Amino acid sequence: MTLDRTAFGPSLRNWLAETTDAPFEVAEAMLAHITHGTHVRAYLRTDFLEQRHALIERWADHVTGGSGRIVSLAEATR
Repeated sequence: MTLDRTAFGPSLRNWLAETTDAPFEVAEAMLAHITHGTHVRAYLRTDFLEQRHALIERWADHVTGGSGRIVSLAEATR
């Protein structure tokens, strides 16, 4: 899953930078950004899945206020 760059992507990236100790590579992987050159990527083959899972759970708590309730954007604008 990738996030919409015009809506939640920048918010997520700022939240990661300001409130977590997520390594740069993990934060960028969460946004499906390509980091480093081809030589580094040839050796660094991890997807950081466990780290990303923990962070996305924290992000979900942050954006839902800890309620776990999914709110549609149309509903939120009323």
